[in-house]
This record gives sequence, structure tokens and C-alpha cells, in this order.
Amino acid sequence: MPLRCRRDLTLAALMVSAAVSAPAFASGNLHSFSRAGDAKIDFRATALRSTHDCKSFLSDTAAGIRVTSAELIAAKNGVPEHCRINGVIPQEVGFQFNFPVAWNGRLYMYGNGGYAGEDAEAPREQDSRDIAVRNGFATARTDTGHLASKEPLGTFAVNHAKVVDHGYRAVHETVTLAKRLAGTFYGSAPKFSYWDGCSTGGRQGVMAAQRYPKDFDGIVATAPTLKWTDIMIKGLWNQRALARGGFTPAKMKTVFGAFTAKCDAGDGAKDGLVEDPRLCKFTPATDVKRCEAGKDADDCLSETQAQALQDIYDGPKDGNGKPIFVGQVPGAEEPSILAPFVMMSDGSANALTRYADSWMKYLAFQDPNYDPKAFDFTRDPQRIRKMDEIFNPTTDLAAFRNGGGKMITFWGWADNALNPQMGLNYYDEVTAKLGLDNTKSFYRFFLVPGFAHCRGGYGPNEVDAMSVIIDWVEGGVAPQRLPARMTGKDGSVKYQRAYCAYPQVTKFSGSGDPEDPKNHTCQ
Repeated sequence: MPLRCRRDLTLAALMVSAAVSAPAFASGNLHSFSRAGDAKIDFRATALRSTHDCKSFLSDTAAGIRVTSAELIAAKNGVPEHCRINGVIPQEVGFQFNFPVAWNGRLYMYGNGGYAGEDAEAPREQDSRDIAVRNGFATARTDTGHLASKEPLGTFAVNHAKVVDHGYRAVHETVTLAKRLAGTFYGSAPKFSYWDGCSTGGRQGVMAAQRYPKDFDGIVATAPTLKWTDIMIKGLWNQRALARGGFTPAKMKTVFGAFTAKCDAGDGAKDGLVEDPRLCKFTPATDVKRCEAGKDADDCLSETQAQALQDIYDGPKDGNGKPIFVGQVPGAEEPSILAPFVMMSDGSANALTRYADSWMKYLAFQDPNYDPKAFDFTRDPQRIRKMDEIFNPTTDLAAFRNGGGKMITFWGWADNALNPQMGLNYYDEVTAKLGLDNTKSFYRFFLVPGFAHCRGGYGPNEVDAMSVIIDWVEGGVAPQRLPARMTGKDGSVKYQRAYCAYPQVTKFSGSGDPEDPKNHTCQ
């Protein structure tokens, strides 16, 4: 999405805790399957072939299903010949399936972003679809029951059935149908089914594990939006804090420079990455140069600006100083990763404002005329929890574990949309309920320094967790580390790492090449 950036508004959506991936930033990780050659399981082998006429799906009307198109797509650009099926599940849950004629016996479903409603032919959707089909997978996706082009942001929520569809029902109904139609097309149902999603897509994966533990054998849930209401409250908090400020990209570069100067070497390697920002106490008021009284410049912070950033790091609080939700972890101030969350393409508003405003109007207060500026951090947080049961996954994952399911969650420490601390807390809660050994038997959590929201960032941002989870599900190879790398425009590799599963952290041994994962240990 082309984005414009005005200097005076650049930080209007810094650490966009409410900008939960607009549809343009949607779905899965574009580096899924990129390490297929390193996998123990050869999932690219396509030994099975279709036994059914693609167009005959047009007559499938079971349970009110409406198939609107079914056509055989010729091989092109490395994407093999496949049957593409579009349709609608009652009430308005749109779906698209792509079944390659030569099949690897597996189903791959990819998630949504933000409020969902993406067009199946949007570029990001095509990319997710084509990557999987190239690797032999049958694919499935859903718009979760509405189209953003007709019902933008949270406006669909005036229909409660659509809220439930978006919350969890659409994914379940879609994957159930995909398995049935794949069974018809190939003469046998998928042997394994996988989920891949980030942001809202990550939440959908965790929700499936909790509510429908038999839907997927393996789930990759990247940076999941686990607590929608709290995220939106934090978004309003951040917006008000930043409104006090006069922040610029250059000023934030100064903040980021001060952060890395203090914290970079703490993991044993001074390499531009901070392994765990929580282990380094960074305080804007003392660690960043203070501007002279009455003056402002890009190489310093005023007292007001330092306090605004500290408020964001501390997180939203009520009028009595009681924390409402986790704060932002320092280290996401690098200007290059702020741009996607700064201005929408028409320049009229930032993503933070649009998401939070829409949530408060259509889901929290259910009043299209509500003014988010009236939100009271002492009175209102407990008044707007009505959607939590629908949108927030619980930590009840015992049935998923008992059924043999596996899940990987990974998060970037430089995620300026969703705070990784939310994911850490969730994993800790699962561990408290099931015990660490039981949790590790089916669920692994990884943190990647410098990785932004879903993709990009200034650190190793090429992560293929799908190949890893397939090895775990089908080969029993539990991941001790998650490989991650960063490749420059010239093809050179800047970072080549392998991060340890939480609660361990990755530490450089102090000798040898820091880009050789063997020279890092798990502690």
C-alpha cells in the first residue's frame, strides 16, 4: 500500500497498539515454506492426483452452501494447475479453495488481518495462496463473513451473527467444508491440516486450538491479537500520550539510537539487536539527551516528550495509577518500521485512529455516534468487555494437546502494533495451567529481535515456521530453536540466527562468528 508521511504526524501511530494489521497487511508470513529444503519431511512431494471434475462443484448445495464459481486454473508462473472454488457459507461467509491437480495430501489455511473482509484476489491473498499451491498444498481462506469494501473496519458488527462469524465460526465452518470438498476432489480427505496467520490471523489460529481442537494438526500463530478490547484501550492511551509530543522520524531515530547504545551489548554481541529488551532498563528521561528549556530539536527530548514515551512504555493506567494493560516494550522506535502505521493512503487519518474509533463505536459501546475522545480510563475499561468472550482465546488448550495438535507462536520484539509482552503473558498462563513440560510438548513460543509486525523490521525478518511445524507434527521433531535471517537487497545475508524457545533466551558465546547459530547458546 503506498503511504504518505508528513513529518508532523509521523508518530501519530507510533507503537500502534490498536492498528491491528489493516487488510493490506493481512494474513500469513510471506516466508512460509522458504526453508522447505531444510525440512526433515518432504512435504513438496505431490504423489496424489485429483479424481474429480472441478466444475462439478457448482452443483454442491449441501447445508445451504452456495458455490459461485469452480474452474480449472492453468499452470502459470510456477503455480501448478489447480481447481479454484469460490462460494458462500450461510450467512455471508465467503470462501476460496485452491486444489492443485497434483497434491501433497495436506490442507493449508491462511488467516486474516485486522477486521478481515479481504478480497480473495487482493495481492497479499494471492501471495499466500500461490506460495502454498506451489508447494503442493490445497488451500483455504475466508473473509470471515463480510467484505471490507462494503462494511469497512468494524461496521459489520451491527449484525451480531457477523461478529460471531468473525470471532471464530467462519474459520471453523470454512476448514470443515474445505476438508469435505478436498475429499471429493482427491478421493481422500487431507491427512494433515495446517493453519498460518499473523495478527488477527494469529488470533484465529489460537482460537481454533481452543474452540475447535480437531480442526488443525499444526498451527502457526504469529503475533496474535489475544486481547482486542485491551489493545484498543492501549491504542487510545498511546494516541493521547503522543498528542502531547511533536515527535519526528529523526527524533525517534535519536531515541532508538539511545536504546541500542545502552542495551545492544547485553546479550553478548554488539550487533544492532537487543535479544530481550526487558533485561535492559531504558528510561527516556535519563537515557536520551534532554532538550534545553524552551527549545526543541531532533537530537533530544523535551520533558513532555520523555514522559509521553514513558507513559507508552508503562502502558495504560486508570485515574488511580492502576495498570489496565501491558505497555510497549522499548526497541520499536526505529523510523523505518513506523511508516506502515503512520498515514492511511488518503492521508486523512492514521491506522490507530481508524481502528480504535471503529472498535469503540461498533463493538465496545455499539453507538456509531460515540466520540472516543470521551473515553474514561477509570470508568470505561470494565464497561466494554462484552466482546471478550467472542474475540479473546482462553488458555484452555488441553483438548488441543490431548488430540496431538502442535502450535508455534513467534513474535518480533520490534512489533510496534502488538506488544510481545501480551504473548509472553499468554504462554505463561498456559504454562501455569498445564505445567511447563506439558506445554512444551505441544506449544513453543519464540521471540525475534528487530522483527516488526508480521513482516519486515531491522532485524532477521525471514522466518519459516511452517516448515518447522510440519517437521514437528509429522516427524516428531520438536523445535528447540527457530531459524531467522535477514537478506539484503544485494542478496547478502546480514543476520543468520536461530532463536531459543521461551522461557530460554539466546546468548552469544563471545567468540566466533555471531552469524553462526552454533556460537549462540540457550540460557
